[in-house]
Amino acid sequence: MERSRDCDLETNLNIQDCTTEGDLLFAQKCKELQGFIRPLTDLLNGLKIGRFERGLSSFQQSVAMDRIQRIVGVLQKPEMGERYLGTLLQVEGMLKTWFPHIAAQKSSLGGNRRQVTKVRT
Repeated sequence: MERSRDCDLETNLNIQDCTTEGDLLFAQKCKELQGFIRPLTDLLNGLKIGRFERGLSSFQQSVAMDRIQRIVGVLQKPEMGERYLGTLLQVEGMLKTWFPHIAAQKSSLGGNRRQVTKVRT
């Protein structure tokens, strides 16, 4: 019974090999954070064209670009799974601090807050 419910959730998230509840939670959280991709991409493009040259050394710019590209990459790959859920939750906090005017997208699945909190403990 539990496995069939997980498969239904998997279908809703368009994920191929989702095997655990943690994998589903990771995919769900990625979907919720999709709204941050645009501002991150804008920030990345600003770094690339030198908008922040006066405030950052070239090394700092390079590190910032690398980190932003990695974050965007993770948000675009919800199939990465449970192994990275803790890191994604930390990134979520950072994104909400950087972009407080952007709300996380609502997931089509119910009860996700309760489930994510359960994984954190």
